[in-house]
Amino acid sequence: MLVVRLPNWLGDAVMATPVLSALARREEFFLLGRGFLEPLLTSFPGVRGFIPLENGRWGVLRTARKLRAYGFQRGLLLPNSFSSALIFFLAGIPERVGYATDGRSLLLTRRIPRPDVSLHQRDYYLELISRWGEEIEERDLKLVLSRRSRDRAARFLRGLTFPLAVLAPGAAYGPAKRWPPERFRALAAELCRRGFSVVLLGGAEEARAGEELARDLPRVLNLCGKTDLAEAAAVIERAAVFVSNDSGLMHVAAALRRPQVALFGSTDPRATAPLNPRAVVIRKDLPCSPCLKRTCPEGHYLCLREISVEEVLLAALEVAEC
Repeated sequence: MLVVRLPNWLGDAVMATPVLSALARREEFFLLGRGFLEPLLTSFPGVRGFIPLENGRWGVLRTARKLRAYGFQRGLLLPNSFSSALIFFLAGIPERVGYATDGRSLLLTRRIPRPDVSLHQRDYYLELISRWGEEIEERDLKLVLSRRSRDRAARFLRGLTFPLAVLAPGAAYGPAKRWPPERFRALAAELCRRGFSVVLLGGAEEARAGEELARDLPRVLNLCGKTDLAEAAAVIERAAVFVSNDSGLMHVAAALRRPQVALFGSTDPRATAPLNPRAVVIRKDLPCSPCLKRTCPEGHYLCLREISVEEVLLAALEVAEC
């Protein structure tokens, strides 16, 4: 029996779905990951169950104890972290497969050398299982949404007129990935003027910012902090256009093949661009970008501030499905 340790970040987990598709062609498996990912991935083909990571000081030991009770024979590690390998080691999983990095080689039984070239994150994960012996037949991102999540999304959107523009103004990584909120607000207002209803999506930490963005804009619905990930995905599925920073929800939209505009600041599209033929990426080619930092080392955030509302609006109107 196989257990797959998921990446910690939403976007990385979505970019790992081609790995899950490859595994599902020959067996069922369990997923181990952060609890917020469970609603989004439990409907995926081949998934027998989801085991949430334990948090806190003794989280590694508690998680390892939980895994030991399942009697897993093989464990696949998608993250590079030492702690993820330690959990599998302490759980007594006989075959432990992962990249030989972060000082964890002694904890692995199948040590896969890291690729010596830069790859998109999706391909980084696929390279791991390819070297493990898996045959890669498809590389597309994939999400499978439940009827429950679609029904919930329909209830959230009841009363709105279509077409629908969905905006995701947050990015958990840090402010160097976030287009200024006042520009998202201006974009929302312009989209409303052109007949769109606008929905804001994000986590609970973005709820207050969402309220500010929606203030005095009657055609804007703030759902930040009000949905789980599966419900958010079902809302995105109904969007005529989706606009976001380089964030986890950006990859959700890519997996659902929605028309989208992705705004990049400090990060590198070569590694994390949305893998979607209907996506437009906007970034500024500055000498300091991509710096890959959470906050701007120079303090000016020009990579984001030089992206204008007008160019984002034009891109959104061009790709919108309406």
